[in-house]
Parts: sequence; structure tokens; C-alpha cells
Amino acid sequence: MNRRNSAAALAVLCLVAIVPATARPALTLPQLFKHTPRPPPPSLVFAYHGWRIDASRAARVQPPAKTVRAIEAQVDLVERLGLRPDVLAFMRAQPIVADGAKAALGDYAEYAPVQGVLLHARMLDAKKPILLSGLLKAYLIQRLPGGPANPQLTTLRSQAAARRVWPKTALMLQSNEAFFSLSAAAYLYGAITREPYSRTDLKKTEPGCYQWLAGLFDGGRPRA
Repeated sequence: MNRRNSAAALAVLCLVAIVPATARPALTLPQLFKHTPRPPPPSLVFAYHGWRIDASRAARVQPPAKTVRAIEAQVDLVERLGLRPDVLAFMRAQPIVADGAKAALGDYAEYAPVQGVLLHARMLDAKKPILLSGLLKAYLIQRLPGGPANPQLTTLRSQAAARRVWPKTALMLQSNEAFFSLSAAAYLYGAITREPYSRTDLKKTEPGCYQWLAGLFDGGRPRA
């Protein structure tokens, strides 16, 4: 039985061998080397949930897909803060620009009235409210009377410095802009990596600022 099977297999091989090449179906290169093409990288100039982002300047520092994911995570973080519709609409209207430079202030964003919010693509962390800090600087300049020279803000920063709860070198004490963006980020997000560190700490050490921010963002009812 085994001999018969072996003989039959040999006969088939012989037939295949003598069939002219022209009679066999031709195999194309794609059939010989099957390859699924990779999808093109995402555009670095894009819109996301109504936000306008231009990250074209970050193209050389990391893969575009990584940059897009990092920026979208920052937007999602802001969207989940439960901001009033008018505040969220204001923030969505701010252009977002990302580049590959390293931020002078580490992992925080900058704001330029003409350009918009400037992010540093390599510094983005989904667990840190980096975009929020830049948006708060925009809010201060555009929405608060007097902008960085707002008298109430000046008073609150002076009071915080006088209490000596925080080191003199604390970033939040260096300017009204830093005081507002960091205090408001701690109030809205709950925890940041710089002074005043958390909403709880802000409430304990700067109760006047805590209540003032509640008036700006939550109709006077402070966040828990």
C-alpha cells in the first residue's frame, strides 16, 4: 500500500515537472511577496472635537501618531473638567500650536496672544494638565479685567507671599500669570506637580483664592 502511494506521488511530481511553464498560472511579484502597505501618518494640522491644532513643527522630533495621541489626550483632559459651556467654548476657540522645542518652564504650556497656546510635543503627559495651564493663561489675558494686572489677582498673590507657606522661589509667586495658571489648574484639575499642588492644599492655604476661583469657574460653589 505504501509503495502504491509513493508511486502515485512520484507520478504527480513528474507530470508537474513536464507541464510547460506557459501552461502554469503566472505569479506576480505582489503574490510572491505579499505585503500590506502601512497607512499614511496622520496629519499634524487637524481638528479634534472642535479644537484647532497645528503640530507641524513637531514633525521631526517624534512620530506624528505619537504627537497626535498626546495632544488629543490633553484635549480630553480639559473636556472632562466639567467646565461651564461658555468657558469651554472660549478654550476651544484658542488655536493650539505644538513644536519640538523643550519648554523653558519644564512641563507647562505658554500662551502668545497672536499664536495661541504653545505646547512642547516631547513634554506632554496624559496625566498632567499641560494644555490647561496654557488655556488658563489665555483666559487671564482675554477674560479678566486688567489681564495679568488684575487688582484682585495682585492682592491674592501678595497675600500668598506674605503668609510664607510656599518657598520664595515657588513659581506661583513669581508673577500674576503664574499664580493664576497654577492655582486655577490645581483648583480645576485637582492636583499638579508644582505649588499649590492640589485643590485641598489651595483651600487650606489660600482660602480667598480658592473662593475667588469658585466664583470665576463654578458660579461661586467651590469644587469638592
